[in-house]
Amino acid sequence: KVYSTAIAKTQKIWTAYLDSIMKVGQMQILRRQITNELNYSCRFDSKHLAAALENLNKAILADIEAHYQNPSLPYPKEDNTLLYEITAYLEAAGIHNPLNKIYITTKRLPYFPTINFLFLISQFPKLQYNRNLGIV
Repeated sequence: KVYSTAIAKTQKIWTAYLDSIMKVGQMQILRRQITNELNYSCRFDSKHLAAALENLNKAILADIEAHYQNPSLPYPKEDNTLLYEITAYLEAAGIHNPLNKIYITTKRLPYFPTINFLFLISQFPKLQYNRNLGIV
């Protein structure tokens, strides 16, 4: 009886965890779709603006990378607002990866990767491959 009670509690926890993971996954998919739509609209409505933003972004990233390879080269100062302003324009144009953006941070949880791995293994039998969509 104790064993069946423990299994029932464990299944409730896994179900709640699955719901949370599914919500986060759906939000991530929505963020990607919104970014793709913004990027497509920007390229369609103003291809020159999109090209200028991409080139400016590449130039800034190349300068920052050059600074890290050779610290004697200049790096944007803290009071320089260029990086903050270009970030706003890039996000509005959909020229960024929303999955790389960090909104909150937490302390490192022990055994969290192991728990996620076990959760993933337990969910594998429920996944099916759809050849028409090319996704799981």
